Amino acid sequence: MDPQERPADELSGVPGADPGTTAHASSPDAHASRIRLRALALIFVTQILLISWVSDSEIARGVYLICYSLMMPTVLYLVVVSALRRWLPLSRAELLLGYIVLTATIPIIGFGGIRFLLPGLGYLPYYAGAEPGWSRYLGPWARLPVLHDAGAVQGLFRGGPVPWTAWAAPIAFWSLYLLLLSGIWLGLGALLHRIWVRQERLVFPIAALPLEVMEPKVSLVRRPLFWMGFVPPMVLQSLLVLHDWYPAVPCVTLKAIDVKDMLFTSPPWDSIPNISIGFYPMAIGLAYLVPSNVSLSCWVFYLLTRLSYVVATMMGVEAAGSGEARFPYPEEQAAGAWIAIGLLALWGLRRHGADMLRSLSSSDRRRTVRLGACAVVCALLCALMMGAVGVPPLAAVATIAIYVLYVLSGARVRAEAGSMWAFAPVVWTPFRTTAGLSRLPAQPGLGLVSGGVFDLVHVDIRAQSLPFLMEGLKIAETAGIRWRSVILWVAVGTVTALGLGWWSGLHNFYAVGAATGKADHYAPLKAHIAFETIHNMTTMRPGWDSAGALAILVGIGITLLLSTLRLRLSAFPFVPLGYALCNTLTMTSMVVPIFLAWLVKTLVQRYGGIRAYRTSVHFFIGVILGDILTQTFWTLIGRIFNVSIYQFLT
Repeated sequence: MDPQERPADELSGVPGADPGTTAHASSPDAHASRIRLRALALIFVTQILLISWVSDSEIARGVYLICYSLMMPTVLYLVVVSALRRWLPLSRAELLLGYIVLTATIPIIGFGGIRFLLPGLGYLPYYAGAEPGWSRYLGPWARLPVLHDAGAVQGLFRGGPVPWTAWAAPIAFWSLYLLLLSGIWLGLGALLHRIWVRQERLVFPIAALPLEVMEPKVSLVRRPLFWMGFVPPMVLQSLLVLHDWYPAVPCVTLKAIDVKDMLFTSPPWDSIPNISIGFYPMAIGLAYLVPSNVSLSCWVFYLLTRLSYVVATMMGVEAAGSGEARFPYPEEQAAGAWIAIGLLALWGLRRHGADMLRSLSSSDRRRTVRLGACAVVCALLCALMMGAVGVPPLAAVATIAIYVLYVLSGARVRAEAGSMWAFAPVVWTPFRTTAGLSRLPAQPGLGLVSGGVFDLVHVDIRAQSLPFLMEGLKIAETAGIRWRSVILWVAVGTVTALGLGWWSGLHNFYAVGAATGKADHYAPLKAHIAFETIHNMTTMRPGWDSAGALAILVGIGITLLLSTLRLRLSAFPFVPLGYALCNTLTMTSMVVPIFLAWLVKTLVQRYGGIRAYRTSVHFFIGVILGDILTQTFWTLIGRIFNVSIYQFLT
């Protein structure tokens, strides 16, 4: 995806700097600080504390901390070290490296990682009695790297001591698989970060907050506009917590709610599937840092997709949501668009890769090429692991290829659109896309069951490090940290995070029991959806899903067309990223925040110019930080006093 010429104000998504340059260090390699042992000790001690807190909160208390692109624990780390840095014997670069390593490694224990795997590996044996049709899967199930021991399965769902011996094989298998996935992301990060940061000059809105918090010249707390932005979300979110405890306390709902039934009750408008209105402060703040053409594309394409349902109904076509109707195939379009965004990112690597390598020193060139080759080898080994437990070889390769494209697209979404959270297509996961289009095998068998288990990882990209790593490499570029130091310590941190994640996750699930009602319900629910989908796939007729395949190709075609128009016509206002997001859960929740941010930014630019925009950025940094720190504060209060806390997420 080639860079487009942007207005000058659009180049200041990270305040005070052009994304293609370094704001505080003219040459990262020339000014890079040597990472000392004390810095590494701080990173890994902090990782232990944060992972223990996250696991306890998200499993035993149902309060999510790491679902956001800006995670509560790592933002808390950032604020604490920023406040104490004059007394800490560490440089700004070392403290920022700690933030980068924590953000790129902690997510692996969350949704789409260990969190979904833990209940999923014992799900079929435990529920085979309640779901009699599933009992036929238990024969081939025994060949999979899952939980076999009946006592271990019972303890996982009802509570009891952790049977570590029974978990030894599953932990070894899935740790290797997750480490191989991390190897792919590290290799892609090494290959892509210079292209995205220096050549395509992507904005990386999420990187703005850590850079601004750790700004060495002027502290945020000395800026009045920052406090004007900080206070409103602090008050609004706190009132929601107090209202949850004391209903008489007035509050304003910020979560997205579906208002379609209130607004559209008669044909053809009632065919619109949903219209959500929410006012997430963090989403508004992040969207303000996004280039205006990106935010414009997001809300315009969202409205166009909703209108397509109305037009279809007017033309006598039954729209999706009515019986078994699928038109306009929103999930398939989303899958095609995400595949195309990933392919465009790889095309950018092909186009700019040679220039990028020529600009490197010989040692950096060798490291980059080796890491790129490592990514390819890791991807092939992932496919080999899938094939070893029953997934047909071609399906395994296709599944890994689609998953890599999804995660790469998610990183691109975050780099350009700064999404508060980024969801890949939920229905058409990589394996469901592969097996669903081909409808093979169309009978209960090891291949389908194996694919369902791997879907526990592939269903959610938020546990994968690439989006966080690309933002971290942008921060490193700006702060003067060697990129190879980032790659090295993220790799080491991934290993320690996996060990801590298995330990804390198993202890918490066995302490409360995944099926007792004491544990958070979301992870077992995702396991149920994965296996229910596989169960339903056994009833499909053999042969290609031609309609679904065509819709995916349409999604790919529209995305490529938008990219071509954007490249050839400088005045073309829309970017393909808006289309890629319009049929995902991301836009379902955040269309109103994105529209509000776009509207305010447009007015500020028109009547105040670039100077007013750059000044106003500090207000929205305050909105972001006020929102996430308030949520963090109340979450800590709930943990300290062992009381339930309002769930800020929808």
